Amino acid sequence: MISLTAGEAHLWSAFPDRNHDPAIRARQLAVLSPAERDRMSRFRFESGRDEYLVAHSLVRDVLSRYAPSPPGAWEFQANQYGCPYIVAPAEHVGLRFNLSHTKGRVIIAVAQEADIGVDVERADRGGDLEAIADRFFSPPEVEQLKCDAKLFFDFWTLKESYIKARGMGLSIPLDSFSFSLSDPAHPRITFHASCEDQPERWQFALQREEHYRVALSIACATPLRITEREIIPMAVSDL
Repeated sequence: MISLTAGEAHLWSAFPDRNHDPAIRARQLAVLSPAERDRMSRFRFESGRDEYLVAHSLVRDVLSRYAPSPPGAWEFQANQYGCPYIVAPAEHVGLRFNLSHTKGRVIIAVAQEADIGVDVERADRGGDLEAIADRFFSPPEVEQLKCDAKLFFDFWTLKESYIKARGMGLSIPLDSFSFSLSDPAHPRITFHASCEDQPERWQFALQREEHYRVALSIACATPLRITEREIIPMAVSDL
């Protein structure tokens, strides 16, 4: 079993396009709940089914590395905002996790007794990013983007990771808080009047990769320590 202490966040990545072994895919499918298999079957395209299979078997595989419960034993519920949490086995509900996926990559963040959120995005995605920023970002962030348009996905992933860590999703308006990236290694958050929270509760991390941006938000007061791993879910058959 892998241990987690205060201030630790573990990130696990999986890549659906590397998920080819039929035996592994069979094990992945076997650990999904009936409801998950039903949702997976509703995807119109095979790529969507593959991404769902990898994402949800990843959650179960990873959680079983922290607690002596088989991947198929985990049960989840969603809160009123759609954020999933562990309900069984009851002795392991202190494990907190958050899942994110984008084209080509799935990632889960895990912590112990700490609200946590993660977001991953393709950094080469197109679209009218300026219009999106004008609509959703706060005025201070829009001003920073005028100086460096490449900051868009930094802001987007950080903001997404924060609202996911709160477990409230887009019920928290994205322009009700602001990130400052004057030091990208240590993103700072400011809350506006409509967003009741305290900056000192949170720590953030931002990773700039060639094709991806990854952002993490975690509610903890101790220095943040991040461990990253890459796996193929259920590649090990004796979990």
